[in-house]
Amino acid sequence: MHITLLLCFGIGFIPVDDNIIADMRLIILLIAALPLAIIQYSDETLASELGISESIGSYTSGCIRNSATLSIDGDGYQVIRLGRGRYYGNPETITYIESLSKKVKKELNGTLLIADISQQTGGPILDDHSSHQIGLDADILLWQHPIARNRTLTITEREHIHPQSVLTFDEMRIDEFKWSPIHGEIIKLAASDTRVDRIFINPVIKRRLCRVYPGELWLGKTRPWYGHDGHFHVRLRCPEENSLCESQKPIEISGDGCGGDLDSWFRADGSIKRKRKSEQSTQKRLPKECKPIMYPLGEY
Repeated sequence: MHITLLLCFGIGFIPVDDNIIADMRLIILLIAALPLAIIQYSDETLASELGISESIGSYTSGCIRNSATLSIDGDGYQVIRLGRGRYYGNPETITYIESLSKKVKKELNGTLLIADISQQTGGPILDDHSSHQIGLDADILLWQHPIARNRTLTITEREHIHPQSVLTFDEMRIDEFKWSPIHGEIIKLAASDTRVDRIFINPVIKRRLCRVYPGELWLGKTRPWYGHDGHFHVRLRCPEENSLCESQKPIEISGDGCGGDLDSWFRADGSIKRKRKSEQSTQKRLPKECKPIMYPLGEY
């Protein structure tokens, strides 16, 4: 057996077995390599392993890591068209819908019908949506379905529910037979939440809201947009802890947005101006972090 002498903190030499020296060298090597192993274990791998939810990219080009699921029924709401598989979102969106629905039920005796949020992994939706990609957008119908207010709808019934426009046939005015004060109150509740960045609604509906709620600051969050005459589109802010989420450019108006900004949407005859070609949506390149989330088998 070989003996090696080591100096031990100025107290003299003590004999140590060569086998112990070899074990100590191995331990030192492992400790030295540990920081490198931690660095190589990337943030996205760590988030995935821990089940952390995260919105990645922009509202029109992104995905969701570990999305949360909205239950198909809740206190004050029901999810429609389940076959589309669009009831997933950022956890912030899920809690927002749940809290808004409870308020609508308690304060207005209403029931919300929830349409599209996002797909399970987010990403582009192959229809008329350019957004709804990072789980922070949600479509909510204005229609207070008379049956849904009294009982739970069947799966089949839900599949055949679509937004009901509250505009006249020429789309220039509110149809007073379809519009109800509860519609305005629901939008007010929805926009008043601090998590909301903006709400897209038809310009004609925005004009009605400006007349009923003059000067109220939550109106500044309601943004005129084409369509959106039977539902409103809620967009939440990026949660602070979602570092890869890209916020939308801030709204460039002050106050309620009921002046020249709203007027610019209309022609002299009261009809809405046609969408310009530059406003047509095109799909942007997805962030690199989305590929392993949307295509886990590497089929991209």
